[in-house]
Amino acid sequence: MKTLVRGKYVITDAAARETGIIEDGAVLVEGKYVRATGRFAELRQLHPEAAVVGDGQQLVLPGLIDAHSHGRGLSPLQKGVPNDFLENNLFDWAFMPVLDPELITALCAVRHIRNGSTLIHNNAFDTTGSGAADQAATTIKAYLATGIRLAYSPGVRNIDRLVLDTDGFLATLPAELRAVAEPLARTDSKLIEEEYFALFTELYRTYQSEDTRIFLSPSWAQACTAEFLIRAKAEADRLGKIPIHMHCLQTPVQKAFSLRKYGKTAIAYLADLGLLDENTVLAHSIWVTQEDIRLMAEHNVAVTSHPSCNLGMRNGITPVYELLRQGIRVAVGMDDKTINDDEDIIMELRMMHKLHRVPGYRLDTPALDAFTVLEMATGHAASMVGFAGKTGALRPGLLADLIVVDLDRMLNSPWMSDQTGIADIFIHRALGTDVASVMIGGHLVMEDRKITTLDEEALYREVRKAADKGITPAMRRQAETLQQLKPYCQSWYNAWLEPEQHAFYQVNSRR
Repeated sequence: MKTLVRGKYVITDAAARETGIIEDGAVLVEGKYVRATGRFAELRQLHPEAAVVGDGQQLVLPGLIDAHSHGRGLSPLQKGVPNDFLENNLFDWAFMPVLDPELITALCAVRHIRNGSTLIHNNAFDTTGSGAADQAATTIKAYLATGIRLAYSPGVRNIDRLVLDTDGFLATLPAELRAVAEPLARTDSKLIEEEYFALFTELYRTYQSEDTRIFLSPSWAQACTAEFLIRAKAEADRLGKIPIHMHCLQTPVQKAFSLRKYGKTAIAYLADLGLLDENTVLAHSIWVTQEDIRLMAEHNVAVTSHPSCNLGMRNGITPVYELLRQGIRVAVGMDDKTINDDEDIIMELRMMHKLHRVPGYRLDTPALDAFTVLEMATGHAASMVGFAGKTGALRPGLLADLIVVDLDRMLNSPWMSDQTGIADIFIHRALGTDVASVMIGGHLVMEDRKITTLDEEALYREVRKAADKGITPAMRRQAETLQQLKPYCQSWYNAWLEPEQHAFYQVNSRR
């Protein structure tokens, strides 16, 4: 079956900038692939039998990619826990209701599709224990049932799961709390390592395909043993340099910890271990130094940045402009904590665009531009989640992952100059609610704002019903126990941090 997806404008490839825009254009889709792009009139004449999607007054562009999500479906705020420093939230999140993985996965996928995401990277969190394999399989199958394209990385921490520097922290606790914290903090790091690689091998064998990617995630660079990290790199290289995705330098506490434990930054430590490479993706990377950035650029490391999450969780601001200036690929991730709690990736791109326009005050310094930001959710993101050269653009031979966006509000509410380019209009003015149709692998998974793969209203009813149950008494007791430990953790970490410098906001670091 052939389909012509028609638009007033078609952006075929953000990397091609203006030369990638076709006015009164179309994308010819056959099966699951893009077969041609060009002017609609010409393609229609060549393929009169093709079905037509779009009214010719819309924008067609590659589907957007969320390069870093944890697949929670609802944000912590929606579950009753306000965002705060990561180190505080790790204790607070125990109060959140736990929903069935099939339910939250479907919800997460639907919210992504509705706002223009055709591919999600689900970075699972602490996929260990007896039920990890079943939960991972359930999650992957639930995503695929919605029609969204999936990259999935089981994540793990095999040391320091309660707090960084377990032994040092436990020594600060009074005896009665130490007895409570000890079983929570102690781990069998080697057992977790063996279980993790067994799980990864099974998931990779079962689900890795042209349409789905499975890759590795030592969840935190500073909460995995050196042996685990080296093994992950060897396994990734053996499988053809599949991605390794890990959180790194998300908070100033993590920066301080690396300096204390290794006598060097986390980036320098990873470089010494041989972890920095073209297939290494570091999430957040807020508290990197100038020398860290040089090392990252030298080794062609990539970064996912999550502007709304970083602001909401008081992490700071990733030096995205400098990363790009040094040639480092940057992709956008939503991290389940978007500015409006709605998984609107278009709004997240706008956050990225506006947050990183002030590298300095020289009047001849170029600002971050719309095409560069759009590439963060298309080509760059595709390369970081294992789909380089497969999606992220609309070129013949690539997977037909695209979105159709209504332009009426952007152009006519109340007016828009025809001197403003369509990429700028999209980045500055579009919203997820403007997305009309979404095609993934040649299938319309949303058409005229209606999800075609499941009953969205029924799903929402089930989510509300499950979330209303809250947490069990046993879960509440566990959460309250963690709250007793929280002030000790705060004191433990506060002692690591350097005195404040002479700035109104401490958002990142250069040294």
